[in-house]
Amino acid sequence: MSGPRLTRRLDRLVPVRTGDGAGGYAEGWESRGTLWAEVDARSGGVRVTETGAVPRLRVRITCHALPQGHPGRPAPGDRLRDGARLFAVEAVHEDDPSGRFLVCFAREWIEGDGA
Repeated sequence: MSGPRLTRRLDRLVPVRTGDGAGGYAEGWESRGTLWAEVDARSGGVRVTETGAVPRLRVRITCHALPQGHPGRPAPGDRLRDGARLFAVEAVHEDDPSGRFLVCFAREWIEGDGA
């Protein structure tokens, strides 16, 4: 049995807050390195909103494992960028008993989706 084919280079983005100089903050994204992964579609569909139909794609992203608390480990709330595509990470867990791989369950993030 072969393992996953980690052939896609993904940039890991984490949410950051920057002071706006008036006591508030602005939210943005900061790159925190790259990881090699396998991206597989899980399900797709369309969500209807007030502004029209929004396509939804859920994916399973497999990458090399990193221990809990490691700064390079993907976490829920992060985003993974594959070129022009962004995936919002919803959950992360170890994929195999030996702990060699992590699985990130994510959805493709579309500008203005809000969900």
